[in-house]
Amino acid sequence: MNKKNRTAIAITILITGLLFSFAGCNSTKEIPDDLTAPQLLQRGQASLDSSDYKAAERYFLKTIQQYGDDVNTYIEAKYELAHLYIKIKSYEKAYNTLSEILELYDYDMTGSLPPAYKKLAQIEMDKIPLAKLEEYQNASR
Repeated sequence: MNKKNRTAIAITILITGLLFSFAGCNSTKEIPDDLTAPQLLQRGQASLDSSDYKAAERYFLKTIQQYGDDVNTYIEAKYELAHLYIKIKSYEKAYNTLSEILELYDYDMTGSLPPAYKKLAQIEMDKIPLAKLEEYQNASR
């Protein structure tokens, strides 16, 4: 093997390694643990607005994981997650998430849940195609 071939192989390996490292940085971006619930939700909404659906889902799930003990934050993050699922036509996930939200309102005896999200969840539920909605409702019985 001559010097030209070795140099070409070394450059190819270097470029390939760099490409994989850049690709890995983008796909495994960590969400900082010190973000507040509003910051996580805002970043999720910004990601949704810029069509970065995987990042949006990660932010909303992180909000639930980190701040889900607060029922208002939990419902808001769940609603945003359902809205995302409707947008990407993942109707079964949307149905399950919206059903959970509406069920929380059905069992709320204190009236302490934010009323807007019940109405918003019903509006989002109406966006699920009727055939899909009936299929999911029948499966959950």
